[in-house]
Amino acid sequence: MNFLKKPGVQVYEPQNDPDYPGVKNIILPGDRHVDIGIIGVPFDKAISLGGGRDGARLAPDAVRKALKKYGTSFNIERKIDISDIKIADLGDVAVTEDITETHERITDVVDGMLVEGILPIVIGGGHDISIGTVRALSEFHSREIGGINIDAHFDVREIIDNRITSGTPFRKLLETELLKGENFVEMGAHDNLNSRTYYDYLMSRKVSVFTLSEVEAGVSTIMEKALKIAGSNTRSAFVSIDIDSVAQCFAPGSSAPDAWGFNPEHIRELAFLAGASEKAGLLEIVEINPGFDVDDRTARLGASIIISFLNGFKMRKSV
Repeated sequence: MNFLKKPGVQVYEPQNDPDYPGVKNIILPGDRHVDIGIIGVPFDKAISLGGGRDGARLAPDAVRKALKKYGTSFNIERKIDISDIKIADLGDVAVTEDITETHERITDVVDGMLVEGILPIVIGGGHDISIGTVRALSEFHSREIGGINIDAHFDVREIIDNRITSGTPFRKLLETELLKGENFVEMGAHDNLNSRTYYDYLMSRKVSVFTLSEVEAGVSTIMEKALKIAGSNTRSAFVSIDIDSVAQCFAPGSSAPDAWGFNPEHIRELAFLAGASEKAGLLEIVEINPGFDVDDRTARLGASIIISFLNGFKMRKSV
């Protein structure tokens, strides 16, 4: 993990009130002897190249601020207490202007975490960071991985002249065989935001696709199916959440918002089920854009997604 630097915002604060253990009291700074490590990737150059809105590079610290103010480590709905999970904020990947080099640095950091037995939670940044994160997971597990992309878009645009954008990561991963189509799931695709060409490409790769309407009709059922596909004959799986899968009214701070999408209950349940799955070895949240947020609404949702995943993770540790 040679390319980590201190974050701009430190989540951790000592607990002063014994009756109120907050989220900010359990996310330690820089400790590598943990179950889960949070890292940020303040990088949005590939979003700009793809025609998206600049600003996702500011998301890691915006989400950290939201985590700092989040609340307690106890979930009264599920009666889950995450205060005994060992969690640390390991900092930000030191990015460069070069997209390929930045992706290589991401791979180095995530691989280092996996070697130390740390489950990575990665806050982007653009969706192109999946090239770095998933590559690390795939190489660590001898390419025996699956994955779930929760996204309004497929992100399998053709790569022309080696030009990587935030719309190309899963094309890159599939074509370099770091990810097998039969173990990859696209969830939450919106009706008129994806071309027939890219749908046909996914079908040719034997990728499973569940549209937004299909997922909304049965969030838990579809996620269980997706986790089964991603985990079948694999050693681990990633879950990638693009915030543009959530409706713009709930997540205005997005690189590519749409009026239609999941509501917070949907996306939190998906994150919880991911956390509860033994196969989920990597979570990433991408495309939050604080420059277009309203009252930090999207950053707070990002923090809530992370806490939902941690609640789920506590369930697998309790079994």
